[in-house]
Amino acid sequence: MVEISSGLGDGTNAANTYMTNEREVGLPPLQASRKQVWDYYQIEFLPNGYPGRRTNGELFAHPIYGPYVISDYTAQYHRTKDQVFLDAACKVADAAVEQMTSLGDSLAFVYSQEKTKVANKNGVFYSGLTQSRYIEVFSKLLLRPGTERFREPLHRVLTSLTIPIEDNGVARFTKNGGLIIEEYPSRLPDCTLNGWTTATCILMDFAARNDDEQAREIFNQSVRGLEDLMPLYDVPELANSRYRLTGPASLRLAATDTDVEVLDCQVVIPGSGTFAANLAGDPAGEIQKKGTVRVRDGASQAVGVSLSRLSWPEPNKILLRVDASKNGQLSVAIGDGEYDPLASWPRAESYRKVQELPVNKGKNCIEVAIPWACAELVAYPTNFRKTITGRQFNQYHWIHVDTLAKIVAETGSHVLRHYHDKWSEYPSMWPKMSAYKDDRLMLERFDAKKHK
Repeated sequence: MVEISSGLGDGTNAANTYMTNEREVGLPPLQASRKQVWDYYQIEFLPNGYPGRRTNGELFAHPIYGPYVISDYTAQYHRTKDQVFLDAACKVADAAVEQMTSLGDSLAFVYSQEKTKVANKNGVFYSGLTQSRYIEVFSKLLLRPGTERFREPLHRVLTSLTIPIEDNGVARFTKNGGLIIEEYPSRLPDCTLNGWTTATCILMDFAARNDDEQAREIFNQSVRGLEDLMPLYDVPELANSRYRLTGPASLRLAATDTDVEVLDCQVVIPGSGTFAANLAGDPAGEIQKKGTVRVRDGASQAVGVSLSRLSWPEPNKILLRVDASKNGQLSVAIGDGEYDPLASWPRAESYRKVQELPVNKGKNCIEVAIPWACAELVAYPTNFRKTITGRQFNQYHWIHVDTLAKIVAETGSHVLRHYHDKWSEYPSMWPKMSAYKDDRLMLERFDAKKHK
């Protein structure tokens, strides 16, 4: 890091520290008070001034990093009135627009293994949360002089939130017509809550600040969706909320008196569709099964599938097409385990039998319903995997609480108020619960000032 001395327009001449390579690309320092954040995200600027991250030694643009940096420079301009910071915010915003992709009337900063190298999913997609972050920072830029050029990109980004999943967008809909804004879009419903509620809050603020009818309509529709699905995210037995409604599950197939080869596997999510479990190229990775599954007589084989709580109380179903060497039995069990606050998905510590079915010699079609009593942790509760300054924090439960508070203050929703109040009390229960008895866990809210 390089020390420089610069007057920032606030009457001081304090030394400032470059957090990364800002100076090399003609940008002023980022805020040193957020050093732990810049270190966590490993931000580094591309030659055009857009922030990215290195993958295997090569620097790639990261779609969500643009809003972080634009927001930082805008905040510094607001505090100091130094034009250098507004110019920096605009430079990063211009670089972001240049890298966005036109989708008809919409505009999106897409994730792809080829273009950004920061996605852990296959295919090309964009995020409802990332798009909303650009709405937020562009709208704040437009309050400043010389920024009118960001008005059209902002409205094109706003329109991208209405493109249905079926058309490679991020909009999914509940049975009652409510909107789900997908943070991680895919054919299989994902429904990540913190991204959805955060995007909803951004729409609310933008609509109020600009009296924008389109934003207000999208906001209201999203609130209806949240009211429809909020009960599915509650985990009272762990005093927690769920991160998303979809997750991986491990099935164990066991054969008796026959050898079985699995020819095809599909997952039926009532109300959402039937999904080919061996389909390649889906951004969310609909299944973890690799290669041909063969189960020998007296043996068993694990198969990974993705299930979604979105259909609750109706169970997901597994459709298997198998070829049996002779008449026999096929048993299906699901992995069972305890909640681990340092894990992101359930780990199979044992298996619980779901169903045992007869199979005849030759090809068989089998349907197995997965009871929710056996799959409660598939939609995994928020965890404590966020490591900042060597501590393990639960960041996402607090995001759920804070964003619901904002939405309730605006709408007065009785449903959302119920869950906000309930979830606000949950952290006070954690110290007394066995699931959180781990010295590595910090059970309070993360405070950047307290945990420097």
